[in-house]
Amino acid sequence: MAQGLWERPPRLRMVQGPGQRLRPNEAPDANNGEGPQGPGAGRGMAGLPPKWVEGLRDMSPEEQERFLNNNRRFQNLPLERQAQIRNNLQKWNQLSPTERDAIRDREYMWEHMSPEQRQYVQGVLLPRWQQMPLERRQLINGRLHTLKSMTPAEREAALDDPRFMQGLSPDEQSMLRDLNSLRNPPNQ
Repeated sequence: MAQGLWERPPRLRMVQGPGQRLRPNEAPDANNGEGPQGPGAGRGMAGLPPKWVEGLRDMSPEEQERFLNNNRRFQNLPLERQAQIRNNLQKWNQLSPTERDAIRDREYMWEHMSPEQRQYVQGVLLPRWQQMPLERRQLINGRLHTLKSMTPAEREAALDDPRFMQGLSPDEQSMLRDLNSLRNPPNQ
């Protein structure tokens, strides 16, 4: 994938998940080692007004409950949908600040991809990731974590270094490069 396609401005807070196809437990570097995704907070709140999602995520659990109990639009939703939203908020509230920031970053990245980039992630990258054994995904996530702490020049050098890529198949090396370009866009 072309490296220049992944430019983004400095970190911003996201209000709602991207078409909600990248979920936390699927995204690379999620705690479970599963690959390209963010938590049910985005997907499970799909269809809600973006301002709701933004506001609810930033509220304390008590404020969230008070808002939901006093909001007529929420009260008019089917009971199953209300329960799903509450469940997803509970999951969101249990995440660490680092996990929340990672999800917001993925949502931001997704929202700013071109349709072609989204199609590549959904049609190529995600299926390849899901077919990999868990231990291989964890290995790639470990390399991604290492790359994250490097400067762009160091990342580029590492990706060209046979010692850094040692132990990865050509397909896994390609996956690592693609995921790196998603997670660490040039010109950040």
